[in-house]
Amino acid sequence: MADLRARVSGPALYLTLDRPAKRNALSPGMRQDLLDQLSFAASSPEVRVVVLRGAGGNFCSGGDVSTQGGERTGVDSAERLLFSRRVIEAITNLARPVIAAVEGYAVGAGFSLALACDIVVARQDARFSAIFTRRGLVPDMGCSYFLARQVGLYRAKEIVLSGRMVEADEAARLGVVSHVWDEASFKDELAELTSEIGSAPTVALATAKRILNRTFESDLSTVLELETLGQALASQTSDHQRGVDAFRAHARPSFTGR
Repeated sequence: MADLRARVSGPALYLTLDRPAKRNALSPGMRQDLLDQLSFAASSPEVRVVVLRGAGGNFCSGGDVSTQGGERTGVDSAERLLFSRRVIEAITNLARPVIAAVEGYAVGAGFSLALACDIVVARQDARFSAIFTRRGLVPDMGCSYFLARQVGLYRAKEIVLSGRMVEADEAARLGVVSHVWDEASFKDELAELTSEIGSAPTVALATAKRILNRTFESDLSTVLELETLGQALASQTSDHQRGVDAFRAHARPSFTGR
């Protein structure tokens, strides 16, 4: 994995985009490695949360512009995006929470990648941009889908059509970012959040994620049905019983992910 570093620490799988000289621009190898590692997370009970970040002080600068243009055909572009689509779907379908830990730039497809994650946290210097139009392109990797749902249609249009930078504090006000931390506290705050999510009841979190991901396309009746089915599943887990026992004992529950 030349362009991606992966390590498991406790309940967390840490994935680090590792092309710092190119601000972690996405390469074909990086996309394949992400797919492989997300597949590993899906099949590994010991992995209960995934943290995605970038090396060298930046999250991801999107597609590698140095490989674009020239003699590449429309078919070539479509094939590349079909591959990228698999990455986005792997993140959204993964039965584990995925945290995007953004430092520096998250632009273009890097912005899309962050938006696909379940929780986005940012260092104070983080900058986001749907910069596609400034390269004569349109948003891809789900940016249009996720951004409009999060910030509203007309705000999303302004961000996409202008291609402007969105600073970390504005991203937090828009609801794109859950937490903004300064450089001194970023590492510790991220570790604390990762530990908190990683020690939560995995089945309940996975089921809640699946339901929430469908709410914008579903009517109330459908969501109520999904919640009923999800609750029937979660109520049979050992983690639910642990939660009930801890409540009765006035203690903090210790969940096992089962």
